[in-house]
Amino acid sequence: MKAYFYILIFLVFAAKPCAAQTTVHKEKGKWGIKEDKNTIIPALYDTIFNFDESGKVCLACFKVKKAPANKIIKTSTYTYNCNYLSKANKKLQIKTEDNDTCTVFSLNKKTMEQYSDNAAAFTVMVNNKKYLVDKNFKQLTFKPFYDIKLSIDPQFYSVEIKEANDVVYAGLIDTHEKEIIPHQFSMVKINPIDSLIYGCRAGLVENYYDDIFDFTGKKIESYHKHIELPTKHYVIHKIFEPREYFVIYNIKTKQETPLKADEVHFYEQDQLLIRLKNDWYVYDLLTNTKKEKNY
Repeated sequence: MKAYFYILIFLVFAAKPCAAQTTVHKEKGKWGIKEDKNTIIPALYDTIFNFDESGKVCLACFKVKKAPANKIIKTSTYTYNCNYLSKANKKLQIKTEDNDTCTVFSLNKKTMEQYSDNAAAFTVMVNNKKYLVDKNFKQLTFKPFYDIKLSIDPQFYSVEIKEANDVVYAGLIDTHEKEIIPHQFSMVKINPIDSLIYGCRAGLVENYYDDIFDFTGKKIESYHKHIELPTKHYVIHKIFEPREYFVIYNIKTKQETPLKADEVHFYEQDQLLIRLKNDWYVYDLLTNTKKEKNY
């Protein structure tokens, strides 16, 4: 069943030409890729996914028969072993923490999303651990993580680890793989305008505290209320019981002001972007006033 799912996705991707005008083509039952009339990836593969929007990475796969899990009922099942390829037909090679190398990767429902979503870098999985590479096949991380992705600030990578009890913890590392925020949170986010990092422990422990850090990882403050987002002068809390609503906390005066909004996001320093029903507004924290967002 999974094989048919992946083939269906393949047909959707194959039908959509990318910006570089590369197209998949079939020859003698195998798939390759042409750029205009020139073959750049030979037709050797059982399945192939076109180049991403940057025109730098494609995915080419061989169909492999798996050994039956049930020795009595021998049902044939298949998997796909894949190579990430450049336009020069160069294979991506990953070096693991154990100094092993890997050029073959498994195909799952997120594989295409991971290499096609971001123009700068993507994640690959080796032995159920993820590594980050850029679109020129330069390996960016060598430590294995349960998940890793680019953060909103280019100085950092958002990472997750999974413990033996299947609980996932979020943290933050810098581009040299130095730990900035320890893996103690259910979620870690960044305010790049004010150079702040904040971590939420919701769902991990009872009576938890959320923390705010500077960009060196030094803890600035902890709050028992959930932090929706912090700024240099204010902290926006989200209250969940007995109903959901937001509160603006003035760090200097310690004053709390209710904020009527359905969604709250950063906009500019001391300004928020808020949603009320279907309308968006810019909210000024200094004056506690809002004006309709102009597009």
